[in-house]
Amino acid sequence: MKTAFFTGNGDKGKSGFGKKKFSKDDSLFYALGALDTLNSLLGWCAVEAIHAIRKKKTNSFIHTLHEFQEMLFIAQAEVAAIGFGIKSTKKITHTHIAYLEKSIKDVDIILPSLTQFIVPGGGELSTRLDIARASARDAERAIISFHRSRKCSPELLAFMNRFSSALFALARLSNHVAHIRERHPSY
Repeated sequence: MKTAFFTGNGDKGKSGFGKKKFSKDDSLFYALGALDTLNSLLGWCAVEAIHAIRKKKTNSFIHTLHEFQEMLFIAQAEVAAIGFGIKSTKKITHTHIAYLEKSIKDVDIILPSLTQFIVPGGGELSTRLDIARASARDAERAIISFHRSRKCSPELLAFMNRFSSALFALARLSNHVAHIRERHPSY
């Protein structure tokens, strides 16, 4: 086998890094797993964006999703380095936070003001982005839990807080571009 996908020995519920062993239910793996899930969902969103958005915004929309994925890899590298106790040059910075905030502001200029809650869904892409947004909130909670035992940078915490907002904005934008009306709760 060219790539070793498994050792064949079993891991007894532990994962290792170097000589260190960690329980698979350690908050480190919840944080890394939540970021991985979120990144996978963004890949799923990008695939749908190719089909869903037929205007010039397609390339910039897909580019934004790909940039978000790249930033999530940096967040994973930072969390892994903290968890495994190693030095890493990959860290979330103010530049990453600014990118998310600019993405939100750029979308906000296009969309009508938000005065009510929005029922998730609409088009396929918006629905996928809503699922990713909910996953981003899970990832934020997992990182906050991880932060309690191993300190994360304020930039990483702020980045995770902004991430779900950026996905909410993109979900709204995808419905707007597709001319799908937002639906509000009837309560």
